Amino acid sequence: MMTIRFPHLHAAIVQHPWAITPDRLQAIAEVVERRAEGIRLSASEIAALKGEREPNGVATLFSAATLDQVGVFGRGEGGSPAPVASVIAVISVFGIIAQHASEVDDISGPGGTSTERVMRSFRNALGDASVKAIVLRFNSPGGNVHGVQVLANEIFKARGQKPIIAQVDSLAASAAYWIASACDEIVVTPGGQVGSIGVYGLHRDVSKAAEAQGVKFTFVSAGKYKVEGNQYEPLTDEATQALQAQIDDYYRDFTTDVARGRGVKVSDVVGGFGEGRVEKDKVAVKLGMADRVATLDETLRRVASMKTASGPRADHDTILHATADATEPEAPVLPPVDVPSDPQVSGNALDASAPSATESDRDAFRRRRHAHRSRNG
Repeated sequence: MMTIRFPHLHAAIVQHPWAITPDRLQAIAEVVERRAEGIRLSASEIAALKGEREPNGVATLFSAATLDQVGVFGRGEGGSPAPVASVIAVISVFGIIAQHASEVDDISGPGGTSTERVMRSFRNALGDASVKAIVLRFNSPGGNVHGVQVLANEIFKARGQKPIIAQVDSLAASAAYWIASACDEIVVTPGGQVGSIGVYGLHRDVSKAAEAQGVKFTFVSAGKYKVEGNQYEPLTDEATQALQAQIDDYYRDFTTDVARGRGVKVSDVVGGFGEGRVEKDKVAVKLGMADRVATLDETLRRVASMKTASGPRADHDTILHATADATEPEAPVLPPVDVPSDPQVSGNALDASAPSATESDRDAFRRRRHAHRSRNG
């Protein structure tokens, strides 16, 4: 059925630049179109389109000694006082990403993640002396570009204060990878995928369908480009060029930030990081898009056994060097851990006492260490 109601709402959804996998944007557009036509989806249909439905962007605190939950950040709740540097903060980034909490709570439901909520949780964890490491757990196809670059910049600038780890469990695509690349380290669960580095908008021309139904739309507007790109007339060359310029600008920001975070050249990202595709675990590590492959359980254990500087600021370069080159004594055997399935429970870390890295791990860290030294030399 042709969409004939609320054209500006539809255009705002599909034409605005998105850093998201195409199937998810199509799902969002479908929901908007059906709502505009007065069709309400059932709870099961909405759940199928959204995916995960647990609340996200809130940091769950875990004792590094027992991996038991000891508190929560992000909604005004506070954890119990803990000894200095004895807690792991795990922040979930699941589902479709949007800037404001209301956009994912009221529209996407609890299956989405707000960048401003993640920012608040991240700042709380960063400023808490009891938190020894911050883990961002990802399972997201990406989302709207708004708010993503600001969050990525905040995470990148915080490097060196305490280890910040991205645990991909099991997807960090597009905007999610943009954020993950700002962390000290990216760990992918076996079978997980990262990438989809790209930005796009969508224009839907229904003018011929409207004509076939005997319907004609006339816009009365002020402002030369106010109704540019509406779906009831073909996209003009001028409108196409304007949209392409905006897409290119966001893509330039995206690839520049990924190159900065991964310590490589922008050309390496544009031509070698999947070129818009997602890449699977080991391939991603080989390409430099991630640093290692590990399950969530393995990552939680590694974070728990980490040895970090006790001062307020640990040198980022030292952390990378230790993680890349250190050979470890055998890690202590911990009892089995029942890791909660809640996306807020996540983990991974940069660890001076981690198992020996593979050769590709070490090469990746050396490249990033060299880039870091060059930037700060």
